[in-house]
Amino acid sequence: MKMKKEQKGWGGYVLLGFTAFLLAFFSLTGRQLAAQGNILWTWGYALGVLGLSLFFGICFGTGAFLLVRKGKTIPFCKSAFWRKVKAFPLFSHSSGRGAAKVFAAAFFLILCIWFPVYLAYYPAICAYDFPVQLEQIVSGAYIDHHPIVHTLLLRAAIGLGKAIWHSANGGIAALALLQMLFLAAALSFGVTLLWKANSTYLSILLVQAYCMFFPFHWYMSISMTKDTFFSAFFLLQALTLGLFAAGKGGKAASCLLVCSTVGIVLFRNNGKYALLVLLFFLVVGMLSGRKRRPLYRYLLVLTAAGFVGGNLILGAVFRITGAQQGDKREMLSTPIQQLARTMVYHGGIGVIPEDDGSMEEQDKALVNDFILGEAYRNYRPDFADPVKSYTNTYVVRYRTGEFITSYFHLLAEYPGDFINAVLAVDAGYLYPGDVSHAYVNMQAGQAAGGGYVQTRWDENTLEEQGIYKDTKCGWLFESLERWADNNSYLKLPVIKWLFVPGIYLYLYLLWTGVLLIRKKRRAILPAVTAMGYFLTLLLGPTVQLRYIYPIMIVFPFWVFLGRGVIPDKEGEEK
Repeated sequence: MKMKKEQKGWGGYVLLGFTAFLLAFFSLTGRQLAAQGNILWTWGYALGVLGLSLFFGICFGTGAFLLVRKGKTIPFCKSAFWRKVKAFPLFSHSSGRGAAKVFAAAFFLILCIWFPVYLAYYPAICAYDFPVQLEQIVSGAYIDHHPIVHTLLLRAAIGLGKAIWHSANGGIAALALLQMLFLAAALSFGVTLLWKANSTYLSILLVQAYCMFFPFHWYMSISMTKDTFFSAFFLLQALTLGLFAAGKGGKAASCLLVCSTVGIVLFRNNGKYALLVLLFFLVVGMLSGRKRRPLYRYLLVLTAAGFVGGNLILGAVFRITGAQQGDKREMLSTPIQQLARTMVYHGGIGVIPEDDGSMEEQDKALVNDFILGEAYRNYRPDFADPVKSYTNTYVVRYRTGEFITSYFHLLAEYPGDFINAVLAVDAGYLYPGDVSHAYVNMQAGQAAGGGYVQTRWDENTLEEQGIYKDTKCGWLFESLERWADNNSYLKLPVIKWLFVPGIYLYLYLLWTGVLLIRKKRRAILPAVTAMGYFLTLLLGPTVQLRYIYPIMIVFPFWVFLGRGVIPDKEGEEK
């Protein structure tokens, strides 16, 4: 009887087939684009790729259905397999002290591994957007291109360092330590939830090891970028949603959900768009069934409160600081890449031999108004910034109709170039075999530290403000620099796939399919914001670790919480 009920989860089988279709499609196109630099989208090629991808998807979805029908599911999907492994026995699950001890143990073990890295990179890794934010702090002219709250946090740290230690370095070191503790606490909270859910000894050990030894945790925990705080809030929201999905949310969880939602709004500008996906999901859940209505209505109210509260705080900060709205060109990264590529291949500018000069003069005139100084000559398939930095967004804002008309005319004329532009800039998110993401910041003549994990400082600019490298563990610093700069994770056997950003889309879709098959629809809830956030990444300028990092850290907790905490059927406890 149970098997027949599981077979009714048709949505799960369809999703598994669709996942296989996407994997095949993006692997075929990504590999050819990487090898040849361009794809000629003839009808024959398009039908061939789509047909082969569809065949692979149908075979995978059908195979999954037949396996489940015959009761031959893979071991981690079978409850009997996990029942053979005893629950974690260290402390009493009914004791509040037990939870505190588990949290303290997890937190301590994480810091034992992370703290030497902090000493090696003391005071912190001041890469990414730090120099730009420092310029705003010095000038007092704030814009929200980078989250204004994080910029003010950096300002407070520098001011505190100068006031207490007479050194900006001391303030940066204090902030790096604070964010390292915060991220470690968020991860430890996740481990504690697994323990409270009577998760297996093996699953808790695996997640704890992941928290301690996943190298990207080391680098991100001490990188002066908004993404570290954002990732911690991101994880806390997912974990809290997991608690409510399991029917174990209370007042503390309600408060945490609101606070983490506020943090998501404050620490990444695209965080609010990811939350819109969660709010939509909650509305649909509230309307889709009587049993689920109270839970989804309550979560909708809490999430909306955090969303509105975060935006109100941002508004107040803007008024107090006199900050200005930043240029919205970041949101135009995809059309910028598409128009620049079309000019290179069809604008008659002579950058490449394949340029056929077939673009109409009217379209070229608008592109030249939009992309200043013929910056499309700097076009890089994997990175929008070389062109994006020279765009005139006035054209989009005040000549909207003309821009849209030209854009869709060019899309109709050169659909293959528009598709190639998207596939190239998003290759790291869509194609697991992509390696361009690991070299996007490496340029000839620049110092080391521009690998997938960025550690390169603009040392001259920072030293003027009293911020300088002061490692306390030189040999470890050199070892970590070599690992980061050489993109050594690409050389790891098998486990390298946990490091590759292009694998996470398929991991999320596959696990969602498994949950749908097992009638655990509520268990999808903790990953909804992550899925919404991933959609915003596809519109971004390039692929970087710090962008995908929040999605990375949520996944293992989501898998084990969905496996052990959430009831098999809606409204029913195990």
